[in-house]
Amino acid sequence: MGEPILAIDYGTCSARAALAVDGRIELVREPASGSANWPASVFADGGSLIVGTLAERRKRIWPAAYRGEIKRDLVRDVAVPLDGRGYPPHTLVTAVISALKAEAEQQLNGGAGGAGGAGGGERLSRAVVTVPASYDPSGPLRRVMIAAAEAAGFVDVDLLAEPLAAAWSPLDGVQPEPGTLMLVYDLGGGTFEGALIAVGADGRHELLSHSALHDCGGRDLDQILFDEILGLYGPGLEPLLNPPGHGDLHQTTASRTRHELLDFARAVKHQLSDITTVEDVFSPAGLLVSMQRDRFTQLASPTLARTMACCQHLLEAGGYGPEKLGGVLSVGGSAHVPVVTDILTGRLGVGTAWPTTQVYTPVDPELAVVLGAAAWASSVSTRRTTAARPNPVLVPARWDIPGARATMVRWLVEPGERYDAGAVLARVRLTDGSLFDLAMDAPGSLLHTHAEPGTPVRDADWLATTLPSGPAPLLGSPGAAAGAGADLRGFERSTRPSHQVEVTARATLKGHERDVTSAAFSPDGHWLATTSKDGTRLWDVATGRTGLTLSGRKSILVHDCAFSPDGRLLATTGSDKTARLWDVATGRQVVTLTGHRGPVYGCAFSPDGSLVATTGTDRTVRLWGAVSGKNIATLAGHRGTVYGCAFSPDGRLLVSAGAESTLLWDVSVGEIIMSLPGHTNFTGGCAFSPDGALLATAGNEGTRLTDTSNGSTVATLPGSAQSCAFSPDGKLLATASTDDTALLWDVATGAAVATLAGHSSTVMSCAFAPFGLLLATTSTDMTARLWDVIYRP
Repeated sequence: MGEPILAIDYGTCSARAALAVDGRIELVREPASGSANWPASVFADGGSLIVGTLAERRKRIWPAAYRGEIKRDLVRDVAVPLDGRGYPPHTLVTAVISALKAEAEQQLNGGAGGAGGAGGGERLSRAVVTVPASYDPSGPLRRVMIAAAEAAGFVDVDLLAEPLAAAWSPLDGVQPEPGTLMLVYDLGGGTFEGALIAVGADGRHELLSHSALHDCGGRDLDQILFDEILGLYGPGLEPLLNPPGHGDLHQTTASRTRHELLDFARAVKHQLSDITTVEDVFSPAGLLVSMQRDRFTQLASPTLARTMACCQHLLEAGGYGPEKLGGVLSVGGSAHVPVVTDILTGRLGVGTAWPTTQVYTPVDPELAVVLGAAAWASSVSTRRTTAARPNPVLVPARWDIPGARATMVRWLVEPGERYDAGAVLARVRLTDGSLFDLAMDAPGSLLHTHAEPGTPVRDADWLATTLPSGPAPLLGSPGAAAGAGADLRGFERSTRPSHQVEVTARATLKGHERDVTSAAFSPDGHWLATTSKDGTRLWDVATGRTGLTLSGRKSILVHDCAFSPDGRLLATTGSDKTARLWDVATGRQVVTLTGHRGPVYGCAFSPDGSLVATTGTDRTVRLWGAVSGKNIATLAGHRGTVYGCAFSPDGRLLVSAGAESTLLWDVSVGEIIMSLPGHTNFTGGCAFSPDGALLATAGNEGTRLTDTSNGSTVATLPGSAQSCAFSPDGKLLATASTDDTALLWDVATGAAVATLAGHSSTVMSCAFAPFGLLLATTSTDMTARLWDVIYRP
């Protein structure tokens, strides 16, 4: 079952709710009355609040403990006195919403004993609450409604403008065509709101403008009848409305009579919708009251004429002539009153100079807003955007946000967690109050979030750092036990058993405060260089202590590093479009390589130390003089970002691994020798075997071993990998995995012989020391680790 969502239309006089579950919409009816219209009323009974019809009934017993039309109190934002105690208005709203939620959960779970019982059942965590379009998007009233719903137990709260909800409501008869200019005429219990809607296809309606009258609603029509009855039958009501004597008892009697007379006037108004003459008895006074529909029409017309003038102003202010109006949608608790229909269809000739226009008829005008909100809620899966495809080398992801601005509500995936394709990573609130989901179109892992809940975000912001995952391997997962199989089509498998190795964790190097993106050993094996956004560190391999910290600008993310063959220089690449050469002995920067037009990722020294190769987002590979720092050649051939590079042991070849291809270059002439087949997605790590016969490339789809003599794939090792490195003897290949581990593979047999577990997050890189079997790994858990590897007999 999909996520159930409760749509709530919280009006001035009534509240309504509807469940949206798997495309179905079910009204939530009040147990006390069986009606879908819950009075938005509260009654203080000691320390508890009673709501709805039960509150309406009890107001006659003790009027001082009763409050209706709470929504109007939100504007004043002063404590509401109930039976001698003050209540903040939003707590009264929460009480009503809590009752709606509890009943909806009972309904969701099949009646009594469901969510409302002690045993549990499915709980509702998401709500769509409609609000007047006149509520300022940045004002307090929208925030109050969100807070009230959250206090009732909802985790995610959408706000939807009432006119837009009405435009989503099911209609009888003629339907507006896309492109129609439609006027929503919403005469509710306490207010009137007019709005112009541009009807869109598939519910993509646009709210163009709106205007409201806060003293013109169904309750005001009730008051007109109250005053008329009082004027006609005052002598018979006087003893009850103004009883002789003083004290609380007499005041309570008067207050009770006023409530009952107002309820009686409302009942007369509803009867006049069906019959032209009403005769009824006001029981407290034993008084026979008679009222004609024509008289009510005469009394109500001046008030309703104000609503038409409001709509006329809307059209004129928007520059729309009467001929542009395609129709009127009349909704609200008072929309069924005949005088309203007469005015809208021009039969009373008040308020506007409109020509005869189409009146769209909701299935139920009184429930149109809540039914429309539920229909809108059913479309929640379409209100999302997927991130621009993340770059696998720690480049944060961004989303296109409607309206360009939003507020972060919460992250649904925690840093370090993996997610599937289509997963929603975060939820934001748009400027119109609605929630919008930020999703990913490919599986991966969330490394970091860059926007805290409650902070403003824009569609130009990078909000998260992710690493995509490759497809599931064909023959076992990268986290499988040693001996997991590989795709060895075309590879002549060695007949000997795979090497047996034993791996021991030597040290954990802590000191970086951000993700550790790469590692490289010095040629003599004394130093290990590691890179991060907080700089580059040189570690004494023997002691595990930091020797030097090479720091550039703090805001620069350092992606990769490489030692020169003589160990005197260290090359680093960064997000500031440069590569840098450092003097290892002094820690001083000696050369800045400038020329790339975007962040620089990979780097490598040629075996003779004369050249430095760099790669970047500008789709190029650049060759630099290691001494002069001059750009000697720019190799163009990639169609996407280039992440890594490596020279062959003889220096004749250079491999570059990118987002869409892996290319092999002839260094002497700067030309492409071949585009290596196999990878169809991101490839980042690459390494030549010590004898130059094999080339390993690591990517989302696994790690491929390529015969450098003919470019054929000789083995595919399963599992998404970020980096790879051959052991000095060429017998083992290490891969850095996105599942928080590194793997050791027997190159001859293609079998995984060891899994290195210990990092708590994605392993970004791996590097073997130049002699022996010492392996370094780095991770987004902000550490590097050293591992001793020995062969077992």
